[in-house]
Amino acid sequence: MKRYIKLAVVLLLFGLGVNESRATSTNETLKGEIKDAVTGEAIPGATVFIEELERGAAADINGQFEFRNVAPGSYTLNVSSIGLRSVQITVDHPGEGFITIQLTPVLLRGEEVVVTGSPLGRNIRYQPAQAMNREALQQKAAPSLGEILDGSPGVSARSFGSAPSRPVIRGLDGDRVLVLQNGERMGDLSGTAVDHAVSLDPLSMDRVEVIRGPASLLYGSSAIGGVVNLFSNDMPRDWDKGSSGSLATHVATVNDMGAGLARYQYGSDHFAATGRFIYRDGGDLRTPEGRLPDTAINNLSYGTGVAYRSGRFQTGLSFSGMDYTYGLPEAIDDPNENVEIRMNRTNIQSVSTLEMGRFFELAELRLQYSDYKHDEIETEINPDGTVDEDLEISFDQQTISSSLVLRHRPVGLFEGAIGFSFNYSQLDVGGDEALTPNAESYFLAAYLYEEISLNRFLTMKAGTRVEFKELFVKTNELFSDAEQFEDRSDLIFAGAVGLNFSPNRNWESGIQLARAFRTPGVEELYSDAPHLAAGSYDIGDPTLDNEISLGSDFFIRYSNNRVRSELSLFANRINNFINFSPTGEIHEPSGLPIFVYGSTDAFLTGFEFQTDVAMSEQLRVGVGFDYVRGIERSGDQNDLPFIPPFRTHLSAMYDSGSWWGGPRMRIATTQNRVAPNEDVTDGYILVGMDAGYRFGHGVSFTLRVDNLLNESYRDHLSRVEDRNNPMPARNINAMLRWEF
Repeated sequence: MKRYIKLAVVLLLFGLGVNESRATSTNETLKGEIKDAVTGEAIPGATVFIEELERGAAADINGQFEFRNVAPGSYTLNVSSIGLRSVQITVDHPGEGFITIQLTPVLLRGEEVVVTGSPLGRNIRYQPAQAMNREALQQKAAPSLGEILDGSPGVSARSFGSAPSRPVIRGLDGDRVLVLQNGERMGDLSGTAVDHAVSLDPLSMDRVEVIRGPASLLYGSSAIGGVVNLFSNDMPRDWDKGSSGSLATHVATVNDMGAGLARYQYGSDHFAATGRFIYRDGGDLRTPEGRLPDTAINNLSYGTGVAYRSGRFQTGLSFSGMDYTYGLPEAIDDPNENVEIRMNRTNIQSVSTLEMGRFFELAELRLQYSDYKHDEIETEINPDGTVDEDLEISFDQQTISSSLVLRHRPVGLFEGAIGFSFNYSQLDVGGDEALTPNAESYFLAAYLYEEISLNRFLTMKAGTRVEFKELFVKTNELFSDAEQFEDRSDLIFAGAVGLNFSPNRNWESGIQLARAFRTPGVEELYSDAPHLAAGSYDIGDPTLDNEISLGSDFFIRYSNNRVRSELSLFANRINNFINFSPTGEIHEPSGLPIFVYGSTDAFLTGFEFQTDVAMSEQLRVGVGFDYVRGIERSGDQNDLPFIPPFRTHLSAMYDSGSWWGGPRMRIATTQNRVAPNEDVTDGYILVGMDAGYRFGHGVSFTLRVDNLLNESYRDHLSRVEDRNNPMPARNINAMLRWEF
């Protein structure tokens, strides 16, 4: 304890700029860098403490640190950062030169890691990927996953108010972007409609990984556009002895929102237990033209878990839940009518690992059960002041999923794994305007994944997956004619091959060719009803075929002490692409615009580029671009609907190690490449600012201002009344967090 008190005092003095006493001129500077062992990214703000000198320092924005005037000798360095496992190393100074120190995320455990892009837990990449640790998530704090990831390379967000905002990767939305929780499908309905939210509060996330491009090889259907993996610590995966925890509060002005987190964990040699509680409440969103009605949110979530480890075996079990009520801006012109979703999800998850020391050196078994329900309620205020509530649609889904990964030891040039997956779900749909019939489905899958070290610079991956899937369509009160429905069964193959070339520590490039797939959901096949919460009358097509994608990705990355740059190129040829498009007609009984599910062959191409340059030890400036073009391959080669425009991102950040701050800018061009019956949206410029302070003792504060100039603009991915209403106004986000 005394050591940590000394460390906190030293860091506080360092942040306040207290000068150290001068050493003799013969002393030299001890310096190095701190990186994430999984992603290779720099870790700004990580702390380094020299025991023998009782001196501390914090890494700058480039993850670099230095101690000036250090006498020659051997020193013990303690290195730590929030959300990462602390390390202690011994260095000989000045013989070590420039030191590179790697920290591993605490939610992942050394050789047991199964990284989202590879079952081997290696840093070798074959397609573009990125990760956000706990500090990065704190800096991007928002009520929804889509808002947090919006603006990342190649990632946009669909908007239908704040709550249901969900990531769009390279123009692909909904069920083409698979959202996982600790590697397993969540079992919610966030991918099926624009009004459905991701059922995990961002404050519970310790890490987020994003894979851009097809990933059906490892994850099957719904990963045709990419994968977002959300890691939470409701089940301890790695722990130290003793107590730890965190307290956090998050406020935002755009909707008068407040949120709080309390988490506590206790661990012994063999056991650990943890628990958390989150509450979030916010009103209607402000826009530059006034409030956007029916966008309030209220969320209560919780989680608890236990874990056991002994020798080569570790297992854990978690229980989490979420009660979420949020409004939807569907009938914003009628102040006496509103629509809201009342959602509840209960989730049980278990992960067990065993190091076997045989041909299969590691086995990981994941089990998950999810019970998801949500009701879409229409509320009307009568002239006499009484309130009528109507249950328009209800969804009740239970999901069981399991994955087994067996990693084998290296055999010659080969190192790889085989995996097996099972998923079963049952969906019941009710209400006055039940959107679809009921459905029951399952899939069984197996894959083989191998990485081949061709030489010390060149690595190859190859894999194949076979999946058998069945969908059984059931009648309900509004869809009672069983003869209208047909059950479906599919045997589908996916595969990928990739190369990674890393000639030195500065350069890396990768290329992947992948065959991916997606099976249509019951809403795409059989919808025929008003979807009041989404503001549309939806019509499905039971003749839709499976989407089959042939995708290619290429990236090249360069990094040194001053420059970090990456260019990604992609092309995705999708047969039987299912689009959801407006017809331009109105369904007279409901007054809602008619949207139909149709099928075409599509081709999507684009790129992402980002670079940032260190102008000094503390100041970095960055620029980024992303672009996607989606067209039909037949007929008039129309543009696909809901494709984001070309975007430019500019930023500057000064980071002293103790505090940071800087402006940023997003420039979106006019989107005039639109589908038939889709509106053009004008370009816009948004200015924002970021700042924060690391107090030491695990306490940090972040401040973010979005839309600083209060620009009134329309986003092309907004689903609010055909984008006739502006996006949120100026917003000040503040978050204070204490890790203890």
